[in-house]
Amino acid sequence: MFRLAFHYIIFFHLVLTVCIWGKDQPVFELVLESDEPIVYEDDNATITARQNATLRGTDFLVLADQIAWSRESGDGVATGSVSLTQADLRILADEVHFSTTTGDFMAINSRGGYPPKYFIAERIERNASLDTYRNAIIYNSEPGPIEPNIRTKLYTYDKNTSKFAISPAQVKVGNILVGVLPGYSGYKKSDLWGLSSKVKAGKDSVLGWYGETQFSYNWQELTSNTRFTYYLDRGTLVSPQISLKRGLEDGFISSQLYGGWVNDTAVNPGIDARNRPINTNRGYAHFRGTARIYDRWHSSALIEWESDSEIIRDFKRDYFYTNQWNQSHSELSYEGEGYTISILARWQTNNHEAMVEHLPLINFDFGPNKIGKLNLFHSSSLTYTNLAKRDEFGISGDSIHRMNLGYKLERPILFESGLRLTPSVAWMHQDYQMIDSSKKRFYGEYGIDLHASLHQVIPYQNETWEIDQLLHLMRFSIGLRDTNQLSGARMDELPDIHTEVDDLNLSPLDLLDYRNHEIVSEKQLIRIGWENILLGKWNNSSRNLAFMETYYDLWDGNSVINGGDFLNSDVKINPSFWLSLNLRHKIDIKSGKNYRQSYGIDLKDGRFQGASLGYISYLDFNNYSYFSAWKRMNEKLSVSARGLYDIDKSYLTYWNGRFDYKSGSNWIWDFSISQRKGTRDENNIEWSFGISWGGFTRNQSVESDGLNSIYSM
Repeated sequence: MFRLAFHYIIFFHLVLTVCIWGKDQPVFELVLESDEPIVYEDDNATITARQNATLRGTDFLVLADQIAWSRESGDGVATGSVSLTQADLRILADEVHFSTTTGDFMAINSRGGYPPKYFIAERIERNASLDTYRNAIIYNSEPGPIEPNIRTKLYTYDKNTSKFAISPAQVKVGNILVGVLPGYSGYKKSDLWGLSSKVKAGKDSVLGWYGETQFSYNWQELTSNTRFTYYLDRGTLVSPQISLKRGLEDGFISSQLYGGWVNDTAVNPGIDARNRPINTNRGYAHFRGTARIYDRWHSSALIEWESDSEIIRDFKRDYFYTNQWNQSHSELSYEGEGYTISILARWQTNNHEAMVEHLPLINFDFGPNKIGKLNLFHSSSLTYTNLAKRDEFGISGDSIHRMNLGYKLERPILFESGLRLTPSVAWMHQDYQMIDSSKKRFYGEYGIDLHASLHQVIPYQNETWEIDQLLHLMRFSIGLRDTNQLSGARMDELPDIHTEVDDLNLSPLDLLDYRNHEIVSEKQLIRIGWENILLGKWNNSSRNLAFMETYYDLWDGNSVINGGDFLNSDVKINPSFWLSLNLRHKIDIKSGKNYRQSYGIDLKDGRFQGASLGYISYLDFNNYSYFSAWKRMNEKLSVSARGLYDIDKSYLTYWNGRFDYKSGSNWIWDFSISQRKGTRDENNIEWSFGISWGGFTRNQSVESDGLNSIYSM
């Protein structure tokens, strides 16, 4: 009885001493317990607890066979089957040195981690915000005989700056070596400090059995990815990718390079779009980049090289819809005070794709700028280009030099109540220089525009839609343009450069809008416009709830191009983040010809489910409805489906279904089946299944890409 009372007295004295120790020291709520009596040493400066010792603080817990703690420095040592819990970190170790004042520690022969990440280290040290792992094995999930891991002698990570550094490391699956990484440093963005991997095996009904491995490697602003896919019947496809995104003090740089190469071992790779046999050595490389420097300089480039017309269709069918009209061009521009200069080059990269080259295209645009103190504004445009048509065999026609010079004067007249009247006059001179002749044309245009702008604040509140006020902006407009050829050659005397096609969008209005067009003709046009924007306010922020613009074009019947009475409409309704309605429409009311009709509704419930349904028709020979839906059934299973229905032919011209199932920590099973009808090559049912293993990255189920995938045919 006396011994039990003695223990309680000692325990109470320790708690009281720790809580009030030191006049100028911070107060810590520490509790030290053990099965055996607590021992005071060094004139009561050091306290030692043995046998199931426990030291508990407000944000940490230490369990050990023995804990020795200094009341003066706050430093302690825990030995023998040590367990340390600090916030979301849990460590098991043979020995831990720690500080109750700073939170720093050093653990020897330790294992533990932050869920789901796990590590085994000879030593882990925490000094303020810096964690250091020595001779460590690092997992992104619970360790297992087939789980991916990296092994390194030194790894450091600063929680405040997210900066990390790792020495040369081995990449292993369990204990099997699969790769080696050089030492590198950077800033942690996602996954396991910039590293992720994936292994997959399966069968594709067209390409056959395959095995695939993928490694991603991120450091600083660079992201790289390399995928190796071995097809039993087609060979090995190597697909590297690298991207750079860097913010500058006065701009940014963003670029991406990706490609693929394969020695196609198929008995007969087939023929291309020109009915020529396809070589076995095949590949593609796509580069796109943009940069803005010092706010005024802007550069962009797009290069899409493909060895043959079928490489994407054969090996990347799901992305074929983005690679049917390849382009290669580069542009450099400078934005000055009231003027812009740009130089563009557009060339044929793939011999199997006919195109018109611009080598180069130089643009100088000035204005609109005010003339002195007069309420007059003038604009000018000068363009020069060297044009050359190349056919699908790479053969070039004769070069054509074209220069357009345009000038415009306008004077806005402001009235009260939001009315503005703007009369204008414009001229354009066109000069074509061919090898054996030259052609010139001169156009004049006068116009007048009337705009009326209105706005209204609507005191409407709705907590369901998160609205406490509405703002309605509305503008009416009517514009007249009368364009006449004053002198020069007839249109049928000009060189045939660009093929005339139907314009599915709103036609240009001003004469200077045609500065890079070959087809400029006389026109008399009246355009009536009605624009509406509805903004919603909620918690001191606003969002666009609805947008509508409608234009009605009345063309004179004698216009050579774009003749007709066109109704253009564009409507977008977004009452909430989970609901979106869209409508786009262009029709010639006079002839009844349909240029474009599309309607759609999109629903999205966060990361868990979504659906879209719509209708699209254009140029009287496409009449489709489409649907797309995806759902995360649970944390393991996600499913998606999409399709395109041909209303005229009454069948599904494309449909696809897919499910992904995650078993274990990193294993993912996937199965997809799709069918296409009415295409050149894929008039059949295709299916694929596979099992993939993603190391160093957490599986995240994502929704299908909706309408984008519908055009993969």
